[in-house]
Amino acid sequence: MASSSIDPRVRLSIELALTGPNASKPLLEKQEEAGRALGMTGAEMDIARRGSSFDFNTSIAVKLALNACRETRQRALRAGLSEEACTEIERISQAGPSPIA
Repeated sequence: MASSSIDPRVRLSIELALTGPNASKPLLEKQEEAGRALGMTGAEMDIARRGSSFDFNTSIAVKLALNACRETRQRALRAGLSEEACTEIERISQAGPSPIA
């Protein structure tokens, strides 16, 4: 399995943003279980579902996943995300959310 350039909490935040609050109940439960296992609070998961984060870099990553375009990518790079991380985030965005992060 290839290693990820994205932290598991950031990846889950992206998954939560991509599925939003309208995901199926079983998926929401799996995501919440995964979030708790990563030490995320309910508030962190709720704000991720709304497309943001309390953490600046996570918020930038989520914004890129929700709007993968050149301008958003440039903003992410200026904020300090690596090319590799941006590419991975864009790949996740294009594939859509996985059944469980």
